[in-house]
Amino acid sequence: MPNNKPDMITVDDKNFGSHIEHWNLLTDDPTQIVPRWLGQALDAPVMPMGLCTNEDDMDANTWLIQGPSQATIQFSQVVAVENNKPKCVKTAFPIFESPYKTSAKIERIISCQSNTQAVLRLNLGGNATVYAFDNLYSVNQSQYQKDQSYCVHLNAWAYELEQVNEHEQIIVDDPASIKHHRALNAILAANNGIAPNDLQQQIEAWQPQTEEDRAPLTVDFSHMVAYLYGETVGQEDEAWFQGKIVGKTHTQCMQEEYVLYDVTLLLEDNEEATLIRIASRNSAYMNFEIGQYIRGNIWIQANIYAKNGK
Repeated sequence: MPNNKPDMITVDDKNFGSHIEHWNLLTDDPTQIVPRWLGQALDAPVMPMGLCTNEDDMDANTWLIQGPSQATIQFSQVVAVENNKPKCVKTAFPIFESPYKTSAKIERIISCQSNTQAVLRLNLGGNATVYAFDNLYSVNQSQYQKDQSYCVHLNAWAYELEQVNEHEQIIVDDPASIKHHRALNAILAANNGIAPNDLQQQIEAWQPQTEEDRAPLTVDFSHMVAYLYGETVGQEDEAWFQGKIVGKTHTQCMQEEYVLYDVTLLLEDNEEATLIRIASRNSAYMNFEIGQYIRGNIWIQANIYAKNGK
């Protein structure tokens, strides 16, 4: 029987990254507070099935427990099970849901050695790729199929955020970069905005005709949408982004106030924008407004409950 699973990479647990820094985003004293929260979450637990249609599809040796139920922000626990009884908590991490969904294929799964958690390499179509921590990996891992399109909800926790100033600019004076930019613009203008099949060859052959063609470029990136994933294998879900705020709400968790920003993560030509919901309890990040551009470092998560996209 042919292997129909996405590509898999296994990373040593100690190199996969710790959730301590993630819990630090929710409390200043995770060592004392988080065990209490996890206990409280068991008072009103949820056991999501993800892509599984019945309990027989799920791993009998692992439970995924989320709670408190009905809360916007929840605490997720992956529990080892023996003889249908909980044995120990393998890992725990904070989660929440995003209302925004995008269609994506799972190109690769980067799992830790104990196989309790994973980062997914998601292809959103074309050249658009996002890495995200899989909140439902312990129930979904046996269900994932290569080339299958899934409905993915993306959310993130903010480490650092800042507003992008209006008309932020950089001066590009590298001759090769100037030539590439001028050539690309000239070739597209001559082809009614459509890239010819030999675009790269035409760019290489193009030569400046005037002093203006050689002049430094002023690039305004204040309205740029950008996303860079982490460079460390197993920690690609730790990302940098810049995007536009299109929505803003608030919620509470354990008497703490959180702001939720809906932000453009990806904006490809002729494609619908990919939106992500970003949460923070940092008072310094509460006052950004809809329409502004922000940037910063975030931890991206994914929730997958269904096949076949939007």
